[in-house]
Amino acid sequence: MIGGPGQSDHDRPIGEINVTPLVDVMLVLLVIFIVSAPLLVRAIKMDLPRTEATQTASPEVAHLALYADGHLELDGVTLDPGAVAETLSRRIETQPDLVLSLDADASVPYQHVAELLAVARKAGVRRLSLATWMQ
Repeated sequence: MIGGPGQSDHDRPIGEINVTPLVDVMLVLLVIFIVSAPLLVRAIKMDLPRTEATQTASPEVAHLALYADGHLELDGVTLDPGAVAETLSRRIETQPDLVLSLDADASVPYQHVAELLAVARKAGVRRLSLATWMQ
């Protein structure tokens, strides 16, 4: 029976998406961006002062090495662990911008490195770099 109950198109779900409203919205947004883009590019003319580049001197670096067997070297010279603070204090007095590069063997326990950091801080070291290596 044609047009009988339960056979109408209104009872079936819609299997298509209407993309017309989406295209309309996208075209409106595109027009808005095309019209507003030239308005956003506005430059302010400024006369900025001219300066010349200056060369900065690279800071003095002291290399403190802590080896796995426990001995210390400061710039290649073997150092007594008790004299680290005094030696670094003297270096800081003559070179206030001294950078201490603490190089420690990877097998050294962190406790020893932390103690050495505390000694360096008490000696007045403010700039520090850390490195590890494996033997």
